[in-house]
Amino acid sequence: MTVKPIFYYILTLTLGLLSCNGKTEKTVENSSIPKTTENKVKLHKLKKLFVVGDFDGDRRKDTIFQHNYSRLTRTEIDNSADPFQNEWDTVVKWFYDQDADLYLTINRNNQDTLHVGTAQGLYCLINIGDNNADGKDEIAFVIDNLDFSKINSCKIYSFCKDKWTQLKQFGINESLFEFTSDKAPTFDNIKDYLEKKNGKWVYMDYLQNGNEKEEDVGKMLTLKLDRCK
Repeated sequence: MTVKPIFYYILTLTLGLLSCNGKTEKTVENSSIPKTTENKVKLHKLKKLFVVGDFDGDRRKDTIFQHNYSRLTRTEIDNSADPFQNEWDTVVKWFYDQDADLYLTINRNNQDTLHVGTAQGLYCLINIGDNNADGKDEIAFVIDNLDFSKINSCKIYSFCKDKWTQLKQFGINESLFEFTSDKAPTFDNIKDYLEKKNGKWVYMDYLQNGNEKEEDVGKMLTLKLDRCK
């Protein structure tokens, strides 16, 4: 009888655990991604979103712009590590090495800046109109986080007393943002999670917390937002 070395069992157990990835893990669907070194990170033009609406209630059109700033170089990030040509952990490291700051601004002087943290960018930036009847449009967005999970959240913000204020947050699954075309699409809704039906926005929380009525579980509900306090 041959006794197998202990490292054989450790290796077998490790490979077994690695093969059990669920669908909630963030991956880039490209098996041809080349191995890269720190000095050979492949870059691409970073897509940045904008949205138009009356966000401060002055009855004039405003534009909200997405920015990604490198605190390392003290410049705007225009080209970044390409997730389709690098391993995802290489992309994550690249943004953290840049000490990247993702934020939103309005094209008005002396307006509040909404900082959302270190991230690759936004999956979507949507004007959902004046849902709470306070005379201002609200925005909804999903952050393209630098993590390894497809579980994410949609955040809804309003400009309240000259400050950005979060009014609501609910869970989504990032899989719906996947695409096969060469050019990334611009999303004006979040399929199955935030859609406009019959003139009203409806939503569903992927991470339902148990507070819903039994008959509402798994259904899209009318989006209701409180006014700024």
